[in-house]
Amino acid sequence: MASDPIVCCVKWGSKYPAPYANRLRNMVRRHLAHPHEFVCLTDDPAGLDPDIRSIPLPDTGFKGFWTKISLFRPGVFEPGRTVIYLDVDVVIVGPLDFMLEDQGADLTIIKAFGSDTGVNSSAMRLRAGALARVYENFAADAEAIVASGRYAGDQNWIHEQVPDAAYFPPGRIVSYKRDMRSHVFLRAKKLGFDSWLKAPRWMTVDPPAGASIVVFHGKPDPEDVMDAPYGPWKRAPFIKEHWR
Repeated sequence: MASDPIVCCVKWGSKYPAPYANRLRNMVRRHLAHPHEFVCLTDDPAGLDPDIRSIPLPDTGFKGFWTKISLFRPGVFEPGRTVIYLDVDVVIVGPLDFMLEDQGADLTIIKAFGSDTGVNSSAMRLRAGALARVYENFAADAEAIVASGRYAGDQNWIHEQVPDAAYFPPGRIVSYKRDMRSHVFLRAKKLGFDSWLKAPRWMTVDPPAGASIVVFHGKPDPEDVMDAPYGPWKRAPFIKEHWR
């Protein structure tokens, strides 16, 4: 129904093909009890499962993670609808209904992992149509904004435009890198000579108790550590159970 929340992902280019969106849809179906519609903003809907509604990405010239800014474009979603955004490479391991809790803010986002400032945009809850400035201010001078080097990514821009965003409850959305003791040689990492080291296969990690979403930012991706270590990063067999 039109009043049901939307769960949305963005798929652009060839880095993350259709199976990523299909797996995400399957995980959401298993873990979100509330009726919802699943939508994919994409430049190529080929291979998406039939129950995924595809919306063409606006022809803006935005690339990579900057395509997420199109979530805030007026008219993409019906005004007022609740939109839950998830990166296509997250792994869902627990219930998602907490994401629908209205904290009275137009945007709810992840507080930056391992930092007292900043945000992470791998998961967001937004009120459609309420934050058009995030898109419009960016689109007005996108090339110069990207070239300025002031912003490491879309999340820095979003944080600047919506400094009063609410945060998801701590512990529900966690980082594979920051929250799971996934790096074997932390001292070597701090000293900058960990790239040639390899974690033993028998050392594995699981999400902490109470976690619902595991975020994979940068490398490794979920498939990199599902069956084997990835350099110094530990194997994560829970991925095979949930990422399907």
